[in-house]
Amino acid sequence: MICTKHLGFIVATAILGVVAVYAQMDTDGVAVAGMEALGAKLPDLGPDGVARIGNVSVDPKARTVSVKGWVNQVVGPIELLACGPGGKTHESVFVLDINPVELQTGLLLLGLKPGTPPTGLGEGVPLGPELVLWVDWEENGEARSRRAEEFVFNEEVQERLPETPWIFTGSVFEEGRFKALAEESLVVTYWDPWAIVNIPLPCGANDKILSVDTNTVPPLSTPIVMRFIAPPAGKESR
Repeated sequence: MICTKHLGFIVATAILGVVAVYAQMDTDGVAVAGMEALGAKLPDLGPDGVARIGNVSVDPKARTVSVKGWVNQVVGPIELLACGPGGKTHESVFVLDINPVELQTGLLLLGLKPGTPPTGLGEGVPLGPELVLWVDWEENGEARSRRAEEFVFNEEVQERLPETPWIFTGSVFEEGRFKALAEESLVVTYWDPWAIVNIPLPCGANDKILSVDTNTVPPLSTPIVMRFIAPPAGKESR
């Protein structure tokens, strides 16, 4: 577990890493926009010991990154569990209101090291630190929570996805660009080297068989919080 008193140092290290990310990008305005979005400074630490990076909250004691968003799709085929506002919203269950860099930085602040992303779309099993993903929302005045995989249905076997961790592969660099910024693919059900979090199940190799589980998904546009929970330090790798 990361001690709160050491969080400032860890945050500084992560931010320096993000600055390095942008330093490698082409000078076409993307780097400047990204730096401004993050602020290139230490995130505020609240009295609760939670770090905030843009719209991402990082709780080192609970080893949890929390992000707000909304229900984006309630029926039909999907390739993503969650994307950013500028991502593939035509095939994503949720939209998270963040810059992709904020999510990757938040996970780094938990002490996680990005794993091995897929080698291509639908190719190469993703490996890396495991995360448990939960989605929280309110419906009819009652608080609700479900594991993220419960919102995904496998049409091939006619079953909801089984309980599974998700994998922090981290996004990749191609041609000097941090590719998560290109398509804003945050959490994917179809293996993607540009995404930040990939599903490890074999169904991730097929972009034709997964859809929204209409029996579990909240109503369209419902506000949600997605929680990315890391296991105890030293037990993250898959």
